[in-house]
Order: sequence, then C-alpha cells, then structure tokens
Amino acid sequence: MNKKLLFILGAILIFNCAGSGAGSTKIRDHRVTIGLATSDDFISLSNRVLNRHRFIVEQTEDRGAGSVIVCQYIYPAITNMEVLNGINEVRFQLSLESRVKGNGAGMYNIRAIVKSYGRPQGSEEWINIETNDATKKLVKAFANDLKMEFESRIRSF
Repeated sequence: MNKKLLFILGAILIFNCAGSGAGSTKIRDHRVTIGLATSDDFISLSNRVLNRHRFIVEQTEDRGAGSVIVCQYIYPAITNMEVLNGINEVRFQLSLESRVKGNGAGMYNIRAIVKSYGRPQGSEEWINIETNDATKKLVKAFANDLKMEFESRIRSF
C-alpha cells in the first residue's frame, strides 16, 4: 500500500514539475474585464480614452462576433525584479477585445489584454514575461476610466 502511495505521489510531482520549465506554455497575459458596451460605443469611447491615456492605436480588426483594438508597444522603465531575472529591456502591448454577449441584445463584453515581453541580456530575441506591477496599475487606471465612460454612456439613454 505504501509503495503504491509513494508511486502516485512521485508521478504527480513529476507531472507538475514537467509543466513549469522553460518550455512551458503558461499564459502570461494580464487580463482586465472592463464591462459592457455597444459596438459603436466600444470603438468611439475606447479610442477617446486610449488617446487620453496616451496609447496609440496600431490597428482595429472586426471579427464578426466582436472587435479588437491593438495599440503600439510601450517601453516602460525596467524594474529591479526584471533586472534580477536578467532582462535588459521591457515592452508591453495593450489590446482591447469586444465579444458578443450571449443574449444577443447588441451588447459586447469588453476586456483589456496586456502582453509583456522582455529582452534577456546578450540576446536580440523578445520573450514572454510576467507583467510587472507598474504596468498592471497603469492598465487598471485606464480600464477604470473606460468603464466609467461606458457606464455613463449607457445611463444617458
């Protein structure tokens, strides 16, 4: 009985450790749910608030069941944790995504997605890294501002 238990615990440990290595496909995107909006409000209000927060829109895609607004890369100051991890340069990209809400009332669920990349020392290749706290605070402030715009627009009808 003890041998079976040890074997099972060992197998669990091996499988858990196998997914945490450098080849891991762990999602490192930072996602913030903003709220509900119509398609027209999503495009117009998002562009206004993005400009207010100094995000530059790179492209806008219509995906049938929603839209995506992709902003240009931002190169924030590097943090001590990133330096300790051997990262020389950091950048992130903000995307806004709208998806049709299930009830078909013309409303869309809106969320912000941040993808962070770092350039390791001695390399020219960008790798996915965890989003730092300063970037999370910046995106949260943007998301709160956009949410307030959506809510005030919905109430004005």
